[in-house]
Amino acid sequence: MKPVAVLLVAALAGALVACSTDQMASPHTAILSQAQADSVGDVVTADVQNELDVATASGGLGFIPGAPVGPLTGPPTFCVPQISPTPPADADSDGVPDSVRIVFDNCVIGFRSQDTVRGTIDIVDPTPTITDRSVKQVFTDFDRIFADRHGHEASLSVNGTRQVIRDSAEISQSSTDFSTIYTFADSDSVADLRNWAIVFTADVPGSIQRDAPLPSGTLTINGSSTLTFNDSTVYALAVTTPTTLHRDATCTTRPQFDAGKVVAVVTRHGATATITIEFTACGQFTVTKS
Repeated sequence: MKPVAVLLVAALAGALVACSTDQMASPHTAILSQAQADSVGDVVTADVQNELDVATASGGLGFIPGAPVGPLTGPPTFCVPQISPTPPADADSDGVPDSVRIVFDNCVIGFRSQDTVRGTIDIVDPTPTITDRSVKQVFTDFDRIFADRHGHEASLSVNGTRQVIRDSAEISQSSTDFSTIYTFADSDSVADLRNWAIVFTADVPGSIQRDAPLPSGTLTINGSSTLTFNDSTVYALAVTTPTTLHRDATCTTRPQFDAGKVVAVVTRHGATATITIEFTACGQFTVTKS
């Protein structure tokens, strides 16, 4: 074989080896960058917190979403949503209205970041002739504008339906085809379509009350999501809580968790990566990718 041919063959073989190595290297991390993993962490964390918003709502005024319990930094701001009809009908007298609509018109909620809330929530009794513990919550263009963990303005818009069964000690909730659009400060967005089941258990049995701020307690999550980055790149997620989350009701910063882990296994084109979100203190969490 001529020297030039030998060199060409060697170069081709080296290229094939390099290509093969590149394809085999880190298939669990190559499907998304660390920046994308951070974005996934932000979106999933916002969804976790969102699952507990209005969890005790039965149509009264006292449940204002995300109402803080404990001292605020700065003067508190109050929000009074529009409720109709008033009073709502309750055919089975179980404390859940047959149907009531709550409308938020750029209300300011007294978190440290002074979140702005707007949109509509319908509280419906799915079994209006049966006295039970069932509640349906329907969110329509329910938006929250807030400061993210980096201090930048972000927004969250949700649409969808939840089915809730609750008593004074526990809340079991399922969100089906629940849509979230998270918009970052740079206008990039992530759309999340999720099917989650959660169980919230109060630290103190008997402390969950209708239309009152949610008490401290633990949270578990199981479910799946489809995430779409800027209307193009799509990921499938499987979400679990291998370490139970703990919500601190005195926390005035979202997310209101001071312990626990959420694990999201991300899949795209057959490759996977694992994103772990660990809550370390009130309003603080870390995101790692493996």
